[in-house]
Amino acid sequence: MCIYHANCCDGMGAAWVVHHALTQEKDIEFIAASYQQDLPDVTNAHVIIVDFSFKKDDMKQLAQKAKSITVIDHHKTAEKELSELLEGGVIDGVFDMTKSGAMLAWEWFFGDVEPPALIQHIQDRDLWKFELPGTREIQAALYSYPMEFNVWNMLMAIDTRTLYEEGVAINRAHMKNINGLVDFCVYESVIAGYLVPTLNCNYMFASDTGNIMAIGVPFSATYQETGDRIKYSLRSVEDGGIDVSEIAAKFGGGGHKHAAGFSIKKSDLMKLNKPEGLNE
Repeated sequence: MCIYHANCCDGMGAAWVVHHALTQEKDIEFIAASYQQDLPDVTNAHVIIVDFSFKKDDMKQLAQKAKSITVIDHHKTAEKELSELLEGGVIDGVFDMTKSGAMLAWEWFFGDVEPPALIQHIQDRDLWKFELPGTREIQAALYSYPMEFNVWNMLMAIDTRTLYEEGVAINRAHMKNINGLVDFCVYESVIAGYLVPTLNCNYMFASDTGNIMAIGVPFSATYQETGDRIKYSLRSVEDGGIDVSEIAAKFGGGGHKHAAGFSIKKSDLMKLNKPEGLNE
């Protein structure tokens, strides 16, 4: 069984690596997971979790039912939460905040073999470095395709120049929409005691809008409603921004220093503005 971060190119990239590495295995179940969802049934399964993790108590519960659990992740909160289990042999795996989940998965299965160029661009964007030429355009094109293994087999095989050319117009339209949202739809709300710029938008816009909104403030927040919960994405910048993984952890979520998230029940929204979050 492979559990991976849902609605995320890095998570899908990591899942593709697992799929690519274990193509001879006929009985692999892939589960796209989000934080604070119900735990999957892992009874008697060998489980690999990529670009994602569960809280310590939940991981202990999973480990009691699974035959084995391997975690390959790069989120700050995951390393802090699960290092004891890793050191104690309850789980296997690796945590490395300097690389993306997809890159860590590639290195886990393929060692020093050079990864596909697309994996390198996925890491470049996921770590918000943009050091490789064309990453924004390539990522824009990538998000236009379904997150399905047969599609991603094709995407991994083609020249990234093709994706770049496809992505030029897509990214131009995307950034036009981003700027429009930031210019006209942002308001202020209080989260964990901080007055921050806030935007209700689809997760596809969360990173770009969030990083623009976060300039000059402690952090920014975007959100979307999903059933009885509201999912929040938090962003901060290196120049003056705070560690948003610590904010997200107050509400049961997690992530990186400058990019994190959580979901909260609508019935708990009155606690959203409290400095202690849900940790009363």
